[in-house]
Amino acid sequence: MTLTPLRDLLNRMTVKEVITHSDRSVAWLAYREAEQLADEGMVDEIDALVRVSKSKRERGAAYFVLGCIGSNTGTARATSVLLARASVESDKYVLHQLLASLAKLSLTMDLSLEPVYSLLKDERWVVRHAALGALHGALSPDAEEHILELLAGTTDPYDRIYAHATLNRMGTPRAIPLISVALVSRKRDVKLSAEAAIQSIRSRHGIAP
Repeated sequence: MTLTPLRDLLNRMTVKEVITHSDRSVAWLAYREAEQLADEGMVDEIDALVRVSKSKRERGAAYFVLGCIGSNTGTARATSVLLARASVESDKYVLHQLLASLAKLSLTMDLSLEPVYSLLKDERWVVRHAALGALHGALSPDAEEHILELLAGTTDPYDRIYAHATLNRMGTPRAIPLISVALVSRKRDVKLSAEAAIQSIRSRHGIAP
């Protein structure tokens, strides 16, 4: 049976191999190939594939490809498929890859980001932090509201660091009071990420220190 270009690529991305040098491995080269993809025609094929695939490795690789195509072409269809699948996937590592792909894309005002917002409350930190990262490109004020809600309620220092990193990219002055709470943190990375976020917000909005 002749494989489609997508199937062939995914097979190489998920191949199990003994690696001596990562930059010479079949999978590493396949991922570098995927990063260059700009074939919007693959998006519907990926959508159909992930709906029936039982392989977590294959679905994770497919979401990586989808993020690359969306980033390289700007097609809204790639973003829509990723958002729809965020409500369906349950494996934490597959979700992590899906959300990492969303982080590459611009999340425009017309999109419903509820699937990502719900994952901000996930008990698994790997999912929660990936969901925060996925909102880097969110344009809706609701995204900031949900991040601030998490920031106000968490005691996890890494939640704070990831929230600060996202607000560094897309936060507005209304986030500064909550971020400022971390300026007295004894944890260096929490404090430094807060300082960086505040500085970035002020610079982006023309606010003097």
